[in-house]
Amino acid sequence: MTPHQPPDQQPPPGRPSKAAPKRGQLLVVDDEPFVLQLISIQAKKLRYQVCTATSGREALEIINGTGATPGRRFDLLLTDILMPGMDGLTFMAEARRRQPDLEVIVISGQHEIKTAVEAMRLGASNYLQKPFSRQELEIALDKGMEQVRLQRELRESQEKLASSTRKLDEYRRHLEQLVEERTAELAAANRKLRADIRARKLAEKEAEERRRQLIEADKMASLGILVAGVAHEINNPNNFIAMNAPILRRIWLDIKPILQDYRRTHGEFQMSGLPYSKMAEHVPELLEGIASGAERITKIVRNLNDYARQSAANMNQLFDLNQVVQAALTLLASPLKQATHHLEVDLAESLPPVRGNFQRAEQVAVNLLQNACQALAAPTAAIQVQTTNEDGLIILQVRDQGRGIPTRDLKRIQDPFFTTRRDSGGTGLGLSISAGIMEEHGGRLVFSSQPGQGTTARALFPAAS
Repeated sequence: MTPHQPPDQQPPPGRPSKAAPKRGQLLVVDDEPFVLQLISIQAKKLRYQVCTATSGREALEIINGTGATPGRRFDLLLTDILMPGMDGLTFMAEARRRQPDLEVIVISGQHEIKTAVEAMRLGASNYLQKPFSRQELEIALDKGMEQVRLQRELRESQEKLASSTRKLDEYRRHLEQLVEERTAELAAANRKLRADIRARKLAEKEAEERRRQLIEADKMASLGILVAGVAHEINNPNNFIAMNAPILRRIWLDIKPILQDYRRTHGEFQMSGLPYSKMAEHVPELLEGIASGAERITKIVRNLNDYARQSAANMNQLFDLNQVVQAALTLLASPLKQATHHLEVDLAESLPPVRGNFQRAEQVAVNLLQNACQALAAPTAAIQVQTTNEDGLIILQVRDQGRGIPTRDLKRIQDPFFTTRRDSGGTGLGLSISAGIMEEHGGRLVFSSQPGQGTTARALFPAAS
């Protein structure tokens, strides 16, 4: 008897306990035997039926079958990108040509992010960066199996819909045979038929909308992983700069007296095209600029990692809304600079704290600022950012002098997947997600706008009691 199994649930003596069902069929392809063995062991512990191959050609033989050995079908494919002979992208395309419903997860090293992005463009559903943990592997496999399940459910729905359509056509032919005898009944049947057609089109539209929502949501999750990887790559060389800047400052302080003695003895001399007397004034400024620039990069990377981190939200934090706004402004410093030459920031002093989650509140601020940037027609238009305390509500207000929002669209802008910028890459998820975050904080989003006169967005947070 194990500590976690009550006596009445123990298997009878001499009878083995029922094994847990397998979660799916997994094909793992990597030219490194140690990596292949490690992934196989971890996947088997997660109850996957695992088949391995050390090259793309060997894997294709497993899929196709050889001689008397029949081919095999898999739910998931986990493949390395850089392999000798057939590379991962070529193999992935061949495997999906043979099994179009195969979900692909690509593996790459730290310097192959562009290749991983290309793999996802060609049909891969996820991306793991070496080295990865068992938890990251489990999450990627679970998400892949969820995609497999959703695709199968969608295919079953389409088959049922096709079956219903065939039945509907048969019913229509039967009605046409009776048209001469029962004209009155035919009119009623025609009305019912038109209603059925409308219902079928509505069902098809809803199915397509659900499929698009799943694709957009999965893209956002995958992009979050890529953002975190890029931020990590930026942080490594920046740490090198940040550590060496103080050393350069000490070197300058040590060598400066020697240069001054040389100047007193030999007269003025040139350094990098400038007289030493002038350069001696600029060197400390240059060193300070290097140090402050590295510090700014560190802050941006930290904010980017916080923004992209996907974890269970702690909604019991106490935070200052002004700090949330400052973090969002730092994160969007470059887009704001390009969008407007007139950014006005007015943060109220001594704001009461807000209870909730700092990163999620920052996500709301980032979304409102991005929308303001995208609304401007030229950099001469202004964006105003303000925080206030009004009767127990801590308010973030973002006002732009942009194109404005038509009245018919204003009441729909917080609906999921509603967007007026789909042609330029808009997904319609930003304000919907932000509205949900505000509800988690017990607050809400309020918008006012006039076409051609700009938009005012207000995020209303209740002050922590």
